Amino acid sequence: MKKEVRLSFILNALIVILEIVGIIISYKVMNRLSIEYYTIDSNILALCSSLIYCIYIFLNKKIPKWLSMFKYITTIGLSVTFIVVLFILLPMAGYNLYAMFVSDSLIFHHLLCPLIGIITFIYFDKLNDYTFKDSFYGLIFTAIYSIVLIILNIKNIVDGPYPFLRVNYQSVSTSIVWFIVIYLIAYFISFTLRKYRLRFNRSK
Repeated sequence: MKKEVRLSFILNALIVILEIVGIIISYKVMNRLSIEYYTIDSNILALCSSLIYCIYIFLNKKIPKWLSMFKYITTIGLSVTFIVVLFILLPMAGYNLYAMFVSDSLIFHHLLCPLIGIITFIYFDKLNDYTFKDSFYGLIFTAIYSIVLIILNIKNIVDGPYPFLRVNYQSVSTSIVWFIVIYLIAYFISFTLRKYRLRFNRSK
């Protein structure tokens, strides 16, 4: 196994371990698995994609296109989590770094797993090439999550869980602005991940 592939395997195995630890801690704190949170959902998907990826690498099998796309989507999800926490939720929390990035499971879900996921995706993961069109497909998870949660908020089944999803407590124009902002962030991340991965692979 080449050094780069070995590092990729190690980093993805580390993601799997940290995700499991984070999910267990989150479950103990909340006394349930809070799947209404984008953070939890994106990290569960990252756990699944990294686990499947490790199995393929361990068996020395070629990574199929669907797994490359799944890895891309989950890395975008982790990146959106990190960026939204850093630039939106952290200011709302009075820049309490401990509360947003260290406490309980958040050190895994908001910080370590997103950073490791981004690093291994760009520099080490043995994946297929991505096209410009793929950068739009990479938004599938974010789109499904936001649509489902907005509907659940409208029906008063779920409250939030993020301030910008509380559509019943803000104007339609405010909700539209938040919707556009989140999608622009997600697309910027999608485009940037693809761009830097392509640039790094060309430089090798």
